[in-house]
Amino acid sequence: MQLEFSRDFLDGILLQHPQPSEGKKNDVKVNAGVQFLPSSPDGKLHTAIVTFTLHMEGAEHAFARGGWRFLFTSDEPFKPQENGSHPFVKQMLSNGITKITTVLNPLCLHANMPVLPVDANRMIQSAEIQQQKQQSGGNNTDAGNASAGGGANPPMP
Repeated sequence: MQLEFSRDFLDGILLQHPQPSEGKKNDVKVNAGVQFLPSSPDGKLHTAIVTFTLHMEGAEHAFARGGWRFLFTSDEPFKPQENGSHPFVKQMLSNGITKITTVLNPLCLHANMPVLPVDANRMIQSAEIQQQKQQSGGNNTDAGNASAGGGANPPMP
């Protein structure tokens, strides 16, 4: 099966100064995922949105988030929701995270905030390891979900 990107663009971005919680470590948590919108009736034209959020530990809302939209085609019917572990989906997740952080980092510099040291490939590998642990433990809740998250970066000053 041939899968090919036809277009991609910024879907949305938000950055605000994080509000540190008193008495806590103020670690930054990174989460990313892929959401698929309904495909075309013939199953060959698809839309996916890679989402990326940064949370301060204990905070109710993310202080930074972004979305990158991908339009892609397949030469035969393809159900992306059922193929979350497909290498193309992992590549799309990695590309989306990289593109979002490429937009967020200059905004961080202008806001006098530290640059985001995010390695998209490491996040994806970490998510795969977590999924394998969940599957072997028998408490897997969503094996088809192509999301990465839970990786903590050093605390922001």
